[in-house]
Amino acid sequence: MTLQAERVHVTHIRGEQPFDILRGRFVRQRFAPHLHDTFALGAFESGGARITVGNQECVHSAGDVIVIEPHEVHTGEPATEEGWSYRMFYVPTALMADGVDDAERQPRFSQSAYQDPAMATTIIQTHRLLEGDEDQLSKDEALTEMLRALCERYEDRGERAVVAVPKESLLRVRDYLHEHYADAICLADLSRIAGCSPYHLIRQFSRAFGLPPYAYLELVRVNRAKEMLQQGARISDVAFATRFSDQSHLTRRFKRVFGYPPGRYVRSYWSDIEGLPRMKRNF
Repeated sequence: MTLQAERVHVTHIRGEQPFDILRGRFVRQRFAPHLHDTFALGAFESGGARITVGNQECVHSAGDVIVIEPHEVHTGEPATEEGWSYRMFYVPTALMADGVDDAERQPRFSQSAYQDPAMATTIIQTHRLLEGDEDQLSKDEALTEMLRALCERYEDRGERAVVAVPKESLLRVRDYLHEHYADAICLADLSRIAGCSPYHLIRQFSRAFGLPPYAYLELVRVNRAKEMLQQGARISDVAFATRFSDQSHLTRRFKRVFGYPPGRYVRSYWSDIEGLPRMKRNF
């Protein structure tokens, strides 16, 4: 392989705690000793890399997970001729604390290398989601769930009390989703409304209403879309008004909920109404 096979793509994730994610393939790169102010965590997709963290050296391959704590000196170099490819998150400590539901405590990990294909798949899927154009709340939830899963498996921790979120707080979040379905909503906003961590909000909102906040929000949007279609709005306009990325996105979600696409619903709805003035069909 040649140097041309190497490629790196960095995406800056905006929000209250902005951070970077990296998708890279390295063939000849040898990283000098360095450190980060953030957690560096990720998953290997192919090839092999020899990573040294402190005094520990480990060879990583596809399906491996790596977690490097802030300010830990580490290096990296290829362990095979083909080099390696991986996806990395550089997560601020305040955001990482969501994984342990304790803003005052930084998670600690006894080692940096884990052979865990299932966790690696979760990390890779979350990385792809954050690179895409999905709804912000969907990205926030996926990231929080990934950090929670990682910490549940590997963080060194003692007993932690379960914090109950008052039902009134969860109802405020639910009402907010109904009232602001057309707005860009992030998990940090909902967490403030509930007065709890993102982790506990997702868990207890799901327990109270049967779905995590983003899935619930999508249902609200689909129901509002149906109401707008009953009023004669164009499907493309409805998709924009209910904050779906485009008409096909609305169509997929609409069919998943109701079993038929919005175009068919519009034709059926107006054909079944008798005694009303003939309206222009906007589909």
